[in-house]
Amino acid sequence: MTLEKRIRALEARLVSDPVILHFADGSAKEIRGQGDFLLDLFAGACSGAELSPVRTAQLDLIRKSVDVEEPGGGRLTELLRSILNSPAGGDL
Repeated sequence: MTLEKRIRALEARLVSDPVILHFADGSAKEIRGQGDFLLDLFAGACSGAELSPVRTAQLDLIRKSVDVEEPGGGRLTELLRSILNSPAGGDL
């Protein structure tokens, strides 16, 4: 196996499990990314940096969600949602 194939195989394994967002109307959507994408999304939202359209859309979905299922029972999405929905979070 060449080095390039090994790197591609490693990158494929780095894609994290999906985060399932639930909404008030009963619908659900998945968001996903590579590695620690939730942590990166959290840091990007809190830093005030300009985010890509994909990240902005993910933040909007998190903001509108009412419940979440994170891999491993994490709570980072809930923390991010509480910040986004706070009076000061409207600027994020």
